Amino acid sequence: MTLDDPPLDLDQLDGQQPLRRIRGRNNTKADILVYRHGALQIALKDYRRRPWWVRMSIARLMTRRETAAYRVARGIPGVARFLGRLGPVSLATEWVESRSLGELREQAVDPRVFERLHEILERLHAAGIALSDLHLSDVLVDADNHVTLVDLATAFTLGERPGPLRSRLFRRLVMQDEISFVRLRAHIRKEDADAAVRSLGAEAATAHRRNRRLKVWLDRVRGRQH
Repeated sequence: MTLDDPPLDLDQLDGQQPLRRIRGRNNTKADILVYRHGALQIALKDYRRRPWWVRMSIARLMTRRETAAYRVARGIPGVARFLGRLGPVSLATEWVESRSLGELREQAVDPRVFERLHEILERLHAAGIALSDLHLSDVLVDADNHVTLVDLATAFTLGERPGPLRSRLFRRLVMQDEISFVRLRAHIRKEDADAAVRSLGAEAATAHRRNRRLKVWLDRVRGRQH
């Protein structure tokens, strides 16, 4: 925001008609509401319409984690600009007019998009942030192939004085980011995703196999078929 923009206020935003509303796909996902605020368009990530048990637990945890990650990532090019936490279960970022990689999956994507995405990941890792759950929908690409990363709700922040266990977990999640990146790139390019993971080395390939077995088991518990 600039000095000419009014301060963000949740009650004030509630009094406006949003330009756009993207509803969370289930009861644990936030709604995204887009507003005009001074010279900016902002994206309000808001859990207030979720059930009370979500608001009192998952939503508070996710909002707190995402706020912490955005604050550490402040100033990193390619990360959505954080505008503040607005209450226990709401936060705001600058809205970016782009399309997600998921929307571009059937189109030819400029190779520079993946180079830029990997640069963003490297800067986040250097700052002590691992995304841990990178998806096509988290990567926005504008008409000039500029990349913006959004949704840091599951990001893990290393902290200033991490102990050995936290440091080990961070390294594992950085590896998971690398796995997610090569799989995402292979998916868009219509290449072999498993081969892309193997190219990272034996440790990454083993970790990926374990994650897949865990996912299959969890899906069976939930009654999902493969």
